[in-house]
Amino acid sequence: MRNVIAAILLITIMFVGRVEAQPSTLVARDNGAQMLTIAKDTYVIIHADATDDWPHGNTGVIVTRDGVVVVDTTYLPSRAAADIALIAKVTKLPVRYVLNTHWHFDHNNGTSAYVNAFPGLKVVSERATAKYIELNAGWWAKMSIADNSPRRLAHADLEKQLETGKDAEGKVLSETAKRELGDNIRKQKSEFAELASLQVVTPDVTFDKKFAMTIGGRKIEMRDLGHANSPNDTVIYLPDEKILFTGDIVVEAPLPFVGASWPVKWIPVLRQIEEWPARQWVPGHGPVMRDASYIRSVRLLLEAAMSEVEAYIRDGKTLAQVQDVVKLESVRASVAAWRDAKNDAGWREVMRALVERCWRGVRGQG
Repeated sequence: MRNVIAAILLITIMFVGRVEAQPSTLVARDNGAQMLTIAKDTYVIIHADATDDWPHGNTGVIVTRDGVVVVDTTYLPSRAAADIALIAKVTKLPVRYVLNTHWHFDHNNGTSAYVNAFPGLKVVSERATAKYIELNAGWWAKMSIADNSPRRLAHADLEKQLETGKDAEGKVLSETAKRELGDNIRKQKSEFAELASLQVVTPDVTFDKKFAMTIGGRKIEMRDLGHANSPNDTVIYLPDEKILFTGDIVVEAPLPFVGASWPVKWIPVLRQIEEWPARQWVPGHGPVMRDASYIRSVRLLLEAAMSEVEAYIRDGKTLAQVQDVVKLESVRASVAAWRDAKNDAGWREVMRALVERCWRGVRGQG
């Protein structure tokens, strides 16, 4: 039965197809990001990762005649400051608003750079998200820099590997591996330094369910779609341009982010995103999309995981047992970025995390 379900899902994905997106226009770049125009006076900044462990989210830039609106502000203030320099290449107008899609700090730790650069700027989020940002950003910074914290100990282990020239399994590192390891160690040191002085910015404009604004002739809508990748995932929609900023409801990095998610409720949210009257979807991480086929693939992945996990629960299997057997390789094969062999280890991590979240959701535990 499980094999039949997987086969049906695979056939569904294959017949959906994906319309080839035309490339956006590069308007500015630096050594860690590219700024692309996706419509008149509308841009997205796509970033390289902050470290091997932590990414920067995508940043949206909406230029109006009365100022700039920014969607999400990345993980580190230094990267946000660099983004401000990129924005200055396309407009001299100040940033008036920062809009938060959700609380995860790879999307809002950089807000302090904007607040310091543009006094009077307003930060907008869903009401519960404002509290999550304040609580979790402070926790992450303090936990990360504490003596003997898991992150400090992991960093010390990397330094030992570089010093000895051997990886965690005792294998000799190549010269290329040494250079990459040294680069990541330097990035982590910079990260710790920024977290030690992090200025946590709590949103000062909050809303429930919906928020709409018109600034400089541009209409902007924010809608809290509820539990998906976070407890209150908010999308930002430009109805005139038909552009939807999805936050981490949609991620192609190249794999979706599923840890600490709510797959049971995420599935109908993804269906809403698929059916949105948009022409372009800007994910929380990854390239701009001009059709909903990848979004549909993520939904089908979650549905396949939910189906298999529930079947194994009914068979009396433990969580560990289910994590060992659910692989969903047939669904993985439907997306080129997922099936790339270099993502084998990442796919295993995604599967284990997704199974855990499905396990709790199906059983009413989260």
